[in-house]
Amino acid sequence: MNNWKHVDPAMAIQGEEVLRRLNDHGHQAFFVGGCVRDEMMKRPVTDMDITTSAKPEEVMALFEGSIPTGLQHGTVTVRMNGYHFEVTTFRTESGYEDFRRPSEVHFVDQVEEDLKRRDFTMNAIARDYAGHIIDPFNGVTDIARGIVRSVGLAEERFREDALRMLRGVRFASIFNFDIDSLTWDGLLAERDKLSHIAMERVRNEMDKLLAGPYPARGIGLLMDSELLHYIKAPVDLSRLDRSVLSLLDKLPQTTEYRLGLLLLLLGANSADADHKLRAWTYSGKVKDRMTRFLGLHEEVMNHLSKITKDHKQGLRSRHLREEWKLSLLKHGVPASEDWHVIHRLLPQSFYEMSGEEYLLLKELVEHAEVWRNEMGVYSLKELELSGSDLLRVTGRKGGPWLGETMNWLLRQVVTGQLVNKHDILLDAAKKVISDEK
Repeated sequence: MNNWKHVDPAMAIQGEEVLRRLNDHGHQAFFVGGCVRDEMMKRPVTDMDITTSAKPEEVMALFEGSIPTGLQHGTVTVRMNGYHFEVTTFRTESGYEDFRRPSEVHFVDQVEEDLKRRDFTMNAIARDYAGHIIDPFNGVTDIARGIVRSVGLAEERFREDALRMLRGVRFASIFNFDIDSLTWDGLLAERDKLSHIAMERVRNEMDKLLAGPYPARGIGLLMDSELLHYIKAPVDLSRLDRSVLSLLDKLPQTTEYRLGLLLLLLGANSADADHKLRAWTYSGKVKDRMTRFLGLHEEVMNHLSKITKDHKQGLRSRHLREEWKLSLLKHGVPASEDWHVIHRLLPQSFYEMSGEEYLLLKELVEHAEVWRNEMGVYSLKELELSGSDLLRVTGRKGGPWLGETMNWLLRQVVTGQLVNKHDILLDAAKKVISDEK
């Protein structure tokens, strides 16, 4: 093994075996791109791409069970003892008619020619079997200096694949790097080309940026560059308060928490979010989580205002506690957890509310988790009395009354008005039904 320190040792051994076999049959072969970059940066390496002078058919002949994943671009997936390696023939590309895919691919003999087509210097570094580095564009120096720099002319690289502009911002965000001035100028000059890029690809870059260690830096760069004005589903970041962007970095390192805060900072309500997230091609699961979180936020803000206006000081805490629990029934426990994590961070300046309302909000943030755990039940199925029990005892036919009665019982249990015991619930239900007659 050639001293890979940030790679699964078993994967490194199998990857080196691919290089060795290609070399033994007279072909050049190198590790390339992200694996070389991340090893230099002492970051975990999760996959190892390989570039080679061997043509795709020659690679497939050398490695039994390999998969022709992209023959038109010279890519074969080689399987070695449970590990997969993308092996791509040295190539040049031209004719980028859709600002993404090349219409012409030409196989070449020199790795330096292949490295010319790559996006940024940090990704245009190759490493051979012996550990020697090929770095024609000074990517090693740029990594050491913390610079994102295009390979060659930035305008050309961005016209080849417009998504590279967002990738450059993502790299600057995740690595906490600066973007080279000429690369930045090229980005500004070509940003209108982003309108040709599918939203799935844009969203994938944004998700990676938000899940990285410095999302505030990335969002700040997106504000400065206005890149998101030019995508298929534009987003206006101009209203964001830069003074609170740093809160993104303080949230747990997952896309969902940071996306929730970003939507909140953008002033999105649950209806806005549903539309925006659909346009951004988010899954139904993420869309549901975000809209529930924002719906809970809206409801809490309304409750704070109403409780302050309608109740005296001594009664406000009780009503706050009850309304929080009832809101959880409506929007779900995950939404309450998202709300709590995010609102623990937000400063008073974020809220447009009276001092009395803010004191109530602070009380809710302090007690939210305790009050949530007090509930004991969170859905109808957790009640000791079922709807079928109620039908059997009363002898009545089903109808709207049944759902209304069962939900009333659930609210009473959650707010502590009733104990979750079969006989107690049944007696209460009978009384409600009797009173309605």
